[in-house]
Amino acid sequence: MSKTTRLALVRHGRTDWNRRGLLQGHTDVPLDDVGRAQARDTAQMLEAGMWDTVVTSPLSRAVDTGRIIAAQLGTSVTGTYSDLIERGYGAAEGLTRADAEHRWPERDFPDIEPLEAVSARGRRALDAIVETHPGCRVVVITHGALIRSVLGDLSAAAVPRIVNCAVSEVEWRGVWRVRSVNLTPRATTSRSPAAQRP
Repeated sequence: MSKTTRLALVRHGRTDWNRRGLLQGHTDVPLDDVGRAQARDTAQMLEAGMWDTVVTSPLSRAVDTGRIIAAQLGTSVTGTYSDLIERGYGAAEGLTRADAEHRWPERDFPDIEPLEAVSARGRRALDAIVETHPGCRVVVITHGALIRSVLGDLSAAAVPRIVNCAVSEVEWRGVWRVRSVNLTPRATTSRSPAAQRP
């Protein structure tokens, strides 16, 4: 029987570009003071001692969120996974969504990464984490579009926009099960129905 591996998928804390409503994608934008405070609040919600390790996307906003959370949980960041990086928005990065959609009304931004590719590499990252940390409880710091895409794929259901430092829990025990979506320190009751998918 497969061991249960539990993952807490956490969107990074706020950045100045988040505050200004700019598409970030692969652009490496650091956390702002609010983002660092959000990471500390989320660490408290995750309850010290319940998690074995923290892994992150290679972008600094995810790495720094991970370091803050790991320090409060009494663990450390033990790896980065390139497949956890945010969706690439191509020529639209640095623009507001409204400006980008005005320039490209069909939302066909030049060089945007297809959602199918985002979901596929997100699933690949989760599988790699399970392979590296079987039976463990892992906090995974990544990005909103990737989390939303992966959760939609795993649950075959619509997923709301993922807010900064929200926690969505999934577990692997032969099949993926979505345990919760978009939990924040001020909204810990927003649990979603569990869904299973091989």
